[in-house]
Amino acid sequence: MEINYFQNLFTMNSRKNNELISIVIVNWNGKKWLKKCLISLSNQTYKNTEIIIVDNGSEDDSVNYIKNYFPKIKVIKNKKNLGLPKANNKGVKMSKGKYLLLINTDVWVEKNFLSKLFLFYKKNDFSVISPLVRKYDKNKDLVNLPNIDITASPAYFFPISRKNKLFYLSSCYFCSKKEYLETLGFDNNYFAYYEDVDWFWRLNLLNKRFDYVENVFIYHAGAGSTGKGINYNMFLYRNQNALQTLLKNYSFGMLLVVLPIYFLQNIFEMIFFLLILKPKVSYSYIEGWLFNIKNIKRIMKQREWIQKRRKIGDWEIIKKMYWGPAKLKMLLNYK
Repeated sequence: MEINYFQNLFTMNSRKNNELISIVIVNWNGKKWLKKCLISLSNQTYKNTEIIIVDNGSEDDSVNYIKNYFPKIKVIKNKKNLGLPKANNKGVKMSKGKYLLLINTDVWVEKNFLSKLFLFYKKNDFSVISPLVRKYDKNKDLVNLPNIDITASPAYFFPISRKNKLFYLSSCYFCSKKEYLETLGFDNNYFAYYEDVDWFWRLNLLNKRFDYVENVFIYHAGAGSTGKGINYNMFLYRNQNALQTLLKNYSFGMLLVVLPIYFLQNIFEMIFFLLILKPKVSYSYIEGWLFNIKNIKRIMKQREWIQKRRKIGDWEIIKKMYWGPAKLKMLLNYK
Protein backbone atom coordinates (compact mmCIF):
# COMPACT_ATOMS: atom_id res chain seq x y z
CA MET A 1 0.00 0.00 0.00
CA GLU A 2 2.79 2.43 0.87
CA ILE A 3 4.49 1.87 -2.50
CA ASN A 4 1.31 2.64 -4.46
CA TYR A 5 0.66 5.70 -2.33
CA PHE A 6 4.09 7.18 -3.03
CA GLN A 7 3.90 6.33 -6.73
CA ASN A 8 0.59 8.17 -6.99
CA LEU A 9 2.08 11.17 -5.21
CA PHE A 10 4.84 11.36 -7.80
CA THR A 11 2.67 11.48 -10.91
CA MET A 12 4.11 14.80 -11.99
CA ASN A 13 1.92 16.35 -14.68
CA SER A 14 3.87 19.20 -16.25
CA ARG A 15 1.99 22.41 -16.88
CA LYS A 16 2.84 24.10 -20.16
CA ASN A 17 2.82 27.58 -18.66
CA ASN A 18 5.18 26.66 -15.82
CA GLU A 19 8.94 26.48 -16.28
CA LEU A 20 10.77 23.38 -15.12
CA ILE A 21 12.44 23.63 -11.71
CA SER A 22 15.11 21.04 -10.96
CA ILE A 23 15.44 20.13 -7.29
CA VAL A 24 18.87 18.74 -6.39
CA ILE A 25 19.31 16.92 -3.10
CA VAL A 26 22.60 15.44 -1.91
CA ASN A 27 22.12 12.44 0.38
CA TRP A 28 24.57 10.65 2.63
CA ASN A 29 23.04 8.12 5.02
CA GLY A 30 19.95 10.28 5.27
CA LYS A 31 17.30 7.59 4.87
CA LYS A 32 15.51 8.59 8.08
CA TRP A 33 14.82 12.06 6.60
CA LEU A 34 13.84 11.07 3.07
CA LYS A 35 10.17 10.15 3.54
CA LYS A 36 9.05 13.48 5.00
CA CYS A 37 11.29 15.49 2.67
CA LEU A 38 10.17 13.79 -0.54
CA ILE A 39 6.46 13.62 0.33
CA SER A 40 6.48 17.36 1.05
CA LEU A 41 8.12 18.02 -2.32
CA SER A 42 5.64 15.73 -4.11
CA ASN A 43 2.67 17.60 -2.68
CA GLN A 44 3.68 20.97 -4.13
CA THR A 45 1.07 23.11 -5.87
CA TYR A 46 3.79 23.88 -8.42
CA LYS A 47 3.94 20.64 -10.43
CA ASN A 48 6.53 21.15 -13.16
CA THR A 49 9.52 19.82 -11.27
CA GLU A 50 12.15 17.13 -11.42
CA ILE A 51 13.88 15.77 -8.36
CA ILE A 52 17.47 14.58 -8.57
CA ILE A 53 19.07 12.85 -5.61
CA VAL A 54 22.84 12.50 -5.64
CA ASP A 55 23.70 9.73 -3.21
CA ASN A 56 27.20 9.95 -1.76
CA GLY A 57 27.87 6.27 -1.14
CA SER A 58 25.22 5.82 1.56
CA GLU A 59 25.36 2.64 3.63
CA ASP A 60 21.86 2.87 5.12
CA ASP A 61 19.93 1.49 2.10
CA SER A 62 18.89 5.00 1.02
CA VAL A 63 19.13 4.22 -2.70
CA ASN A 64 16.92 1.12 -2.56
CA TYR A 65 14.41 2.99 -0.42
CA ILE A 66 14.14 5.77 -3.01
CA LYS A 67 13.86 3.35 -5.92
CA ASN A 68 11.13 1.33 -4.18
CA TYR A 69 8.98 4.14 -2.85
CA PHE A 70 9.82 7.09 -5.12
CA PRO A 71 10.50 5.52 -8.54
CA LYS A 72 9.98 8.78 -10.47
CA ILE A 73 12.97 10.40 -8.81
CA LYS A 74 16.29 10.43 -10.63
CA VAL A 75 19.10 8.94 -8.56
CA ILE A 76 22.80 9.49 -9.20
CA LYS A 77 24.69 6.90 -7.20
CA ASN A 78 28.29 7.66 -6.25
CA LYS A 79 30.45 4.73 -5.17
CA LYS A 80 31.91 6.80 -2.34
CA ASN A 81 31.30 10.05 -0.51
CA LEU A 82 32.54 12.75 -2.90
CA GLY A 83 31.62 15.60 -0.58
CA LEU A 84 28.81 18.12 -0.87
CA PRO A 85 30.25 20.49 -3.54
CA LYS A 86 31.20 17.80 -6.07
CA ALA A 87 27.91 15.96 -5.55
CA ASN A 88 25.91 19.17 -6.02
CA ASN A 89 27.84 19.93 -9.21
CA LYS A 90 26.99 16.46 -10.56
CA GLY A 91 23.31 17.04 -9.83
CA VAL A 92 23.39 20.45 -11.51
CA LYS A 93 25.03 18.94 -14.60
CA MET A 94 22.32 16.26 -14.88
CA SER A 95 19.43 18.69 -14.37
CA LYS A 96 17.18 19.84 -17.21
CA GLY A 97 15.51 22.85 -15.61
CA LYS A 98 16.37 26.47 -16.26
CA TYR A 99 15.99 27.03 -12.52
CA LEU A 100 17.48 25.03 -9.68
CA LEU A 101 16.60 24.52 -6.05
CA LEU A 102 19.33 23.01 -3.87
CA ILE A 103 18.19 21.60 -0.54
CA ASN A 104 19.31 19.14 2.14
CA THR A 105 17.65 15.85 3.01
CA ASP A 106 16.81 16.90 6.58
CA VAL A 107 14.18 19.44 5.51
CA TRP A 108 10.50 19.55 4.67
CA VAL A 109 8.31 22.25 3.13
CA GLU A 110 4.66 23.26 2.98
CA LYS A 111 2.72 22.62 -0.22
CA ASN A 112 2.82 26.19 -1.57
CA PHE A 113 6.57 26.52 -0.95
CA LEU A 114 7.74 26.31 -4.59
CA SER A 115 4.90 28.46 -5.95
CA LYS A 116 5.67 31.32 -3.57
CA LEU A 117 9.45 30.99 -3.89
CA PHE A 118 9.40 30.93 -7.70
CA LEU A 119 6.90 33.79 -7.93
CA PHE A 120 9.25 35.95 -5.84
CA TYR A 121 12.22 34.94 -8.01
CA LYS A 122 10.44 35.82 -11.24
CA LYS A 123 9.20 39.20 -9.98
CA ASN A 124 12.50 40.41 -8.50
CA ASP A 125 15.96 41.11 -9.82
CA PHE A 126 17.99 38.67 -7.73
CA SER A 127 20.52 36.12 -8.93
CA VAL A 128 19.87 33.84 -5.95
CA ILE A 129 17.14 33.67 -3.31
CA SER A 130 16.60 31.60 -0.19
CA PRO A 131 13.63 30.85 2.08
CA LEU A 132 13.72 31.68 5.75
CA VAL A 133 14.42 28.72 8.02
CA ARG A 134 12.32 27.38 10.85
CA LYS A 135 13.06 24.45 13.12
CA TYR A 136 12.17 20.99 11.83
CA ASP A 137 9.39 20.38 14.39
CA LYS A 138 7.39 23.28 12.90
CA ASN A 139 8.49 25.59 15.66
CA LYS A 140 7.67 29.13 14.54
CA ASP A 141 11.05 30.42 15.74
CA LEU A 142 13.28 31.46 12.86
CA VAL A 143 16.82 30.12 12.57
CA ASN A 144 19.42 32.89 12.52
CA LEU A 145 20.93 33.95 9.21
CA PRO A 146 24.59 33.06 8.57
CA ASN A 147 27.44 35.51 8.06
CA ILE A 148 31.24 35.66 8.47
CA ASP A 149 33.74 38.15 9.83
CA ILE A 150 36.86 39.33 7.97
CA THR A 151 38.74 36.11 8.80
CA ALA A 152 35.86 34.00 7.42
CA SER A 153 34.87 32.92 10.94
CA PRO A 154 31.17 31.96 10.99
CA ALA A 155 28.62 34.13 12.78
CA TYR A 156 25.16 32.69 13.42
CA PHE A 157 24.15 34.45 16.59
CA PHE A 158 22.28 37.57 15.54
CA PRO A 159 18.52 37.67 14.83
CA ILE A 160 17.00 37.97 11.37
CA SER A 161 16.46 41.60 10.48
CA ARG A 162 16.68 43.78 7.41
CA LYS A 163 19.16 45.87 9.40
CA ASN A 164 21.64 42.98 9.47
CA LYS A 165 24.16 42.44 6.68
CA LEU A 166 23.80 39.64 4.15
CA PHE A 167 27.07 38.23 2.87
CA TYR A 168 25.90 34.78 1.77
CA LEU A 169 23.01 32.32 1.83
CA SER A 170 23.37 28.75 3.07
CA SER A 171 23.89 26.06 0.43
CA CYS A 172 21.38 23.94 2.38
CA TYR A 173 18.50 25.66 0.58
CA PHE A 174 18.59 28.22 -2.19
CA CYS A 175 17.12 28.85 -5.63
CA SER A 176 19.10 30.09 -8.63
CA LYS A 177 19.22 30.01 -12.39
CA LYS A 178 21.15 27.01 -13.65
CA GLU A 179 23.61 29.26 -15.52
CA TYR A 180 25.06 30.64 -12.27
CA LEU A 181 25.69 27.16 -10.88
CA GLU A 182 27.21 25.97 -14.16
CA THR A 183 29.58 28.89 -14.80
CA LEU A 184 30.40 29.54 -11.11
CA GLY A 185 30.00 26.02 -9.73
CA PHE A 186 31.03 25.00 -6.24
CA ASP A 187 34.74 24.32 -5.83
CA ASN A 188 35.18 20.54 -6.13
CA ASN A 189 38.22 20.74 -3.86
CA TYR A 190 36.01 21.57 -0.87
CA PHE A 191 34.77 18.32 0.64
CA ALA A 192 32.43 19.97 3.13
CA TYR A 193 31.94 23.39 4.76
CA TYR A 194 32.63 26.85 3.28
CA GLU A 195 31.61 25.86 -0.25
CA ASP A 196 28.66 28.24 0.08
CA VAL A 197 30.78 31.05 1.54
CA ASP A 198 33.27 30.67 -1.30
CA TRP A 199 30.54 30.55 -3.98
CA PHE A 200 28.70 33.61 -2.68
CA TRP A 201 31.99 35.48 -2.25
CA ARG A 202 32.47 35.11 -6.00
CA LEU A 203 28.91 36.32 -6.59
CA ASN A 204 29.65 39.33 -4.40
CA LEU A 205 32.82 40.10 -6.34
CA LEU A 206 30.79 39.97 -9.57
CA ASN A 207 28.26 42.37 -7.97
CA LYS A 208 25.38 39.88 -8.16
CA ARG A 209 22.33 40.41 -5.94
CA PHE A 210 20.73 37.85 -3.63
CA ASP A 211 18.24 37.89 -0.78
CA TYR A 212 15.96 35.79 1.39
CA VAL A 213 12.16 35.68 0.99
CA GLU A 214 10.31 36.87 4.07
CA ASN A 215 7.08 34.90 3.62
CA VAL A 216 8.49 31.54 2.46
CA PHE A 217 9.77 29.00 5.00
CA ILE A 218 11.67 25.73 5.03
CA TYR A 219 11.84 23.47 8.08
CA HIS A 220 15.38 22.23 8.77
CA ALA A 221 16.71 19.81 11.38
CA GLY A 222 20.34 20.91 11.00
CA ALA A 223 23.44 18.69 11.06
CA GLY A 224 21.33 15.83 9.75
CA SER A 225 24.35 13.99 8.34
CA THR A 226 27.38 15.51 10.02
CA GLY A 227 26.25 15.64 13.64
CA LYS A 228 26.64 18.43 16.17
CA GLY A 229 29.20 19.47 18.77
CA ILE A 230 33.00 19.61 18.66
CA ASN A 231 33.71 17.32 15.75
CA TYR A 232 37.26 16.73 14.46
CA ASN A 233 36.25 16.30 10.81
CA MET A 234 34.14 19.43 10.92
CA PHE A 235 37.09 21.48 12.21
CA LEU A 236 39.50 19.85 9.77
CA TYR A 237 37.38 20.73 6.71
CA ARG A 238 36.67 24.22 8.03
CA ASN A 239 40.35 24.89 8.67
CA GLN A 240 41.30 23.67 5.21
CA ASN A 241 38.58 25.62 3.44
CA ALA A 242 38.47 28.87 5.41
CA LEU A 243 42.11 29.60 4.54
CA GLN A 244 41.81 28.79 0.84
CA THR A 245 38.62 30.88 0.69
CA LEU A 246 40.57 33.87 1.99
CA LEU A 247 43.52 33.22 -0.33
CA LYS A 248 41.32 33.00 -3.42
CA ASN A 249 38.94 35.90 -2.87
CA TYR A 250 40.75 38.76 -1.12
CA SER A 251 43.02 41.19 -2.97
CA PHE A 252 46.74 40.92 -2.21
CA GLY A 253 46.73 44.07 -0.11
CA MET A 254 43.85 42.84 2.03
CA LEU A 255 45.56 39.49 2.54
CA LEU A 256 48.51 41.31 4.10
CA VAL A 257 46.09 42.66 6.71
CA VAL A 258 43.86 39.64 7.26
CA LEU A 259 46.28 36.69 7.24
CA PRO A 260 48.29 37.76 10.34
CA ILE A 261 45.00 38.14 12.24
CA TYR A 262 43.82 34.78 10.91
CA PHE A 263 46.95 32.87 11.98
CA LEU A 264 47.12 34.58 15.37
CA GLN A 265 43.49 33.65 15.92
CA ASN A 266 44.26 30.05 14.90
CA ILE A 267 47.03 29.85 17.52
CA PHE A 268 44.72 31.06 20.29
CA GLU A 269 42.10 28.52 19.23
CA MET A 270 44.66 25.71 19.25
CA ILE A 271 45.62 26.63 22.82
CA PHE A 272 41.95 26.76 23.78
CA PHE A 273 41.26 23.23 22.49
CA LEU A 274 44.38 21.90 24.18
CA LEU A 275 43.15 23.35 27.47
CA ILE A 276 39.79 21.63 27.14
CA LEU A 277 41.55 18.35 26.25
CA LYS A 278 40.76 18.28 22.54
CA PRO A 279 44.28 17.79 21.10
CA LYS A 280 43.05 16.27 17.84
CA VAL A 281 40.87 19.31 17.13
CA SER A 282 43.84 21.53 17.98
CA TYR A 283 46.04 19.65 15.50
CA SER A 284 43.41 20.11 12.76
CA TYR A 285 44.54 23.73 12.45
CA ILE A 286 48.07 22.64 11.52
CA GLU A 287 46.58 20.12 9.09
CA GLY A 288 44.60 22.97 7.53
CA TRP A 289 47.78 25.00 6.98
CA LEU A 290 49.59 22.01 5.47
CA PHE A 291 46.66 21.30 3.14
CA ASN A 292 46.88 24.82 1.73
CA ILE A 293 50.65 24.65 1.34
CA LYS A 294 50.32 21.36 -0.51
CA ASN A 295 47.62 22.76 -2.83
CA ILE A 296 48.98 26.30 -3.19
CA LYS A 297 49.50 26.09 -6.99
CA ARG A 298 45.88 25.10 -7.58
CA ILE A 299 44.62 27.73 -5.15
CA MET A 300 46.67 30.46 -6.81
CA LYS A 301 45.41 29.43 -10.24
CA GLN A 302 41.82 29.75 -9.03
CA ARG A 303 42.70 33.04 -7.34
CA GLU A 304 44.00 34.42 -10.64
CA TRP A 305 40.74 33.51 -12.40
CA ILE A 306 38.64 35.18 -9.70
CA GLN A 307 40.71 38.35 -9.33
CA LYS A 308 40.70 39.00 -13.09
CA ARG A 309 36.89 38.97 -13.14
CA ARG A 310 36.04 40.84 -9.95
CA LYS A 311 33.98 44.01 -10.37
CA ILE A 312 34.04 45.52 -6.88
CA GLY A 313 36.70 46.16 -4.24
CA ASP A 314 37.29 44.54 -0.87
CA TRP A 315 35.72 47.37 1.08
CA GLU A 316 32.36 46.73 -0.57
CA ILE A 317 32.73 43.07 0.36
CA ILE A 318 33.74 43.77 3.97
CA LYS A 319 30.75 46.08 4.49
CA LYS A 320 28.51 43.00 4.11
CA MET A 321 30.38 40.99 6.73
CA TYR A 322 29.71 40.73 10.45
CA TRP A 323 31.69 43.33 12.38
CA GLY A 324 32.50 41.72 15.68
CA PRO A 325 34.47 38.94 17.45
CA ALA A 326 32.66 36.04 15.76
CA LYS A 327 35.13 33.29 16.65
CA LEU A 328 35.53 34.43 20.26
CA LYS A 329 31.81 34.25 20.82
CA MET A 330 31.57 30.84 19.16
CA LEU A 331 34.42 29.48 21.31
CA LEU A 332 32.62 30.69 24.43
CA ASN A 333 29.49 28.92 23.22
CA TYR A 334 31.47 25.68 22.72
CA LYS A 335 32.94 25.99 26.21
